[in-house]
Amino acid sequence: MASTDRSAPDLRSRQKRVGEVLRADTRNRILEAAASEFETRGYSATTVASLAKVAGVSVQTLYLAWGSKRALLRGYLEKALAGDAASPEEAAGRFAEDLSPAERVALLATVVADVARRAAIGWSIYRDAAGSDTEIAEDWSELQMKRHRLFARIIGHIPEEHFAPGLTGHGAVDTAWVIASPETYSLLVTRLGYDLGRYRDWVEQTLTRALLVDPTAPRDRGDG
Repeated sequence: MASTDRSAPDLRSRQKRVGEVLRADTRNRILEAAASEFETRGYSATTVASLAKVAGVSVQTLYLAWGSKRALLRGYLEKALAGDAASPEEAAGRFAEDLSPAERVALLATVVADVARRAAIGWSIYRDAAGSDTEIAEDWSELQMKRHRLFARIIGHIPEEHFAPGLTGHGAVDTAWVIASPETYSLLVTRLGYDLGRYRDWVEQTLTRALLVDPTAPRDRGDG
């Protein structure tokens, strides 16, 4: 009976895994270099050649790994938005469905403050780059709408009877999206000097007042 030689397939499988690890490591090193260069020099002043030099790779390798400087900027911001999650979508999926409306809003405020801590510089870089690059401007607009969809997933679990009088579910999402926006963070933290804790508390209090029915308010019992 002929024996089956598994050594060649096993070797190819190991080589494939090693190749995948090396490619992922290269992408991460380039992304880390991009974060450093973008934050230090700004998007426009950062060149592909300088990124490749800081990452310790060739320009060709950089293009093979990421495709463009624009793709690196987006990857940098999305990593900042996701934190230790695999993606921003996964981060939004961590909100348990059984949270009360008040707990959901409080957790949202905490997440928003944590994201702002990581992504504030990236937001600023994107806004500045969008002013002179139409493709970056399109990316920035798409990322903003992506944030709107994530808010819809989080706020969408709140039953409408818990919303403030006259506020619909869609209106609640829009309101939360504006209150907890990069622009609001920039105004309060960058311009007015709020620290992160004060900003987080402001977001929770403002979202609670804007979105949720006041539990202490008298209820209309009707004529019956």
